Amino acid sequence: MERLQELVTRSFRVICLGLFATVVFTALGAGASPAGGPLPATVISFPGVARSFAAAAGRVAWIDTAWVLHVRSVRSGVETTIRYTNPYEEIPSFSAGPPLVLEPRQLLWLSTRGTGSLEDADHVYVASVGATHGRRVANTVHGERVDGGYVAGLAGDSAGFAYGIVTVKAVPAAEHRYQVSGGGVWTLTGATPRQLPGAPPAIVLAESAGRVAIAPVDNGERQEGTPLAAGTVEIRNATTGAVVSSVTPTGAVRAAALTPTTLAVLAGGRIARYDAATGKLLGTTPAPADTAAELDAAGMQLAFRRTRSVDVVDLTSGRISKLVPTSWRPAGVALDGLTLAWVEQRRIAPGNVSNKTYTTRIRTLALQRGEPAAGARCRGTARDLP
Repeated sequence: MERLQELVTRSFRVICLGLFATVVFTALGAGASPAGGPLPATVISFPGVARSFAAAAGRVAWIDTAWVLHVRSVRSGVETTIRYTNPYEEIPSFSAGPPLVLEPRQLLWLSTRGTGSLEDADHVYVASVGATHGRRVANTVHGERVDGGYVAGLAGDSAGFAYGIVTVKAVPAAEHRYQVSGGGVWTLTGATPRQLPGAPPAIVLAESAGRVAIAPVDNGERQEGTPLAAGTVEIRNATTGAVVSSVTPTGAVRAAALTPTTLAVLAGGRIARYDAATGKLLGTTPAPADTAAELDAAGMQLAFRRTRSVDVVDLTSGRISKLVPTSWRPAGVALDGLTLAWVEQRRIAPGNVSNKTYTTRIRTLALQRGEPAAGARCRGTARDLP
C-alpha cells in the first residue's frame, strides 16, 4: 500500500511539472503570462532598436536607431515624429535617470551630443504631443565622466516636469579627482523652468501628484565625475520644495517610482515600498539579479523588466501580480493606467546597432484590477486524489 502511495505521489509530481513546463514554454512562444488571461498585442514592429521608451494616455513614444523621436496612438496608429538632432553627433547619455518622459499633453527628453572638443553637451527638450518640433529648455556641457554640468534624471506628471542638474569640478592639486560643486532641481510647468527652492544637487527619479522624488548626489571626492546617488531618496513638494518625506534604502539606489500614496525604490537587490507621506517602510519584494534599473507605477501597480520578462508588483501586498515571459529582450517598460506597455528587441545579425542587426516591437497587455499573484502551481497533493 505504501509502495502504491509513493508511485501515485511521484506520478502526480511528474504531471504537475509537465503541465507547468507546457504552460511556460507555450507562454514564451506566444508572449503570454503563465497565469493566463489576455494575450499581449503588438502595437508596431520596426527594424533597429528603441533607444528609450515611454507610454501615457493611450500613446507610446520611443527614440529609434537614427535618434528620431516617435509618438504613436495605440488605438488609431496615428504617429508623429520629431527630428531634433544630428544622428552622427548623438551619443548614449552618461547622465542618470530616464531619457524620455511622456505625459498626456507633453513630453520631455534628453539629448547628449559630442561637441568635437572632447566634451559632451546635454540638452533637455520639451514638446507638445502631436508637434513635429521640440523646444530646448536646458543645456549643460561636461567631459566624458569628468568635470562639467550633467543633466541628472527627468520625470513628469500631468501637471509638469522636473529634471536635475549637477555641476562637477576637478579637485585642485589632485589628479583625476572630482567633486560636486553645485546644481539643483528644476521644474517646468509653463514656458520657463524654475529652480526648486531648497533642493540640493540631485538625480530626479520620479514625479506624481505635485511631488517629486529625488536622490541627492554624493558630494565626496571621486575618481569619476558622473553624478552618483548618495543613498537617500527625498520626496519634495514640486512647487515649494518642502521635504515631504525621506527614506534611506539598503543598498545603492538604482531606480524609483512614485504614486500619490507610495514610493517604490529599487536598491540592494530589493524593491522597497514606502508610504509617500511619512516615509514609513511598507514592505520589500526581492528583485532578481537581472532586474533592469527602471521602474514605473500607476495606481497600485508597479512594473519592472528583466532579461526575458516584464513583471508587475501589487503595491499593496508586494507580491508579483503579473509575469509576462518574453522571447525577445525587453528594453523599456511602462504602465499607462491598467495597460502594461513595453518595448522588446531581438538581434538578427552580427554587427553594430543598426536597422540591419536588430528588430524591435512594442507590445501592450491589459491588466485587471486585483489580479491574483502570478505563478502557475499544481494545487492539492496525492492524498487528495480519488
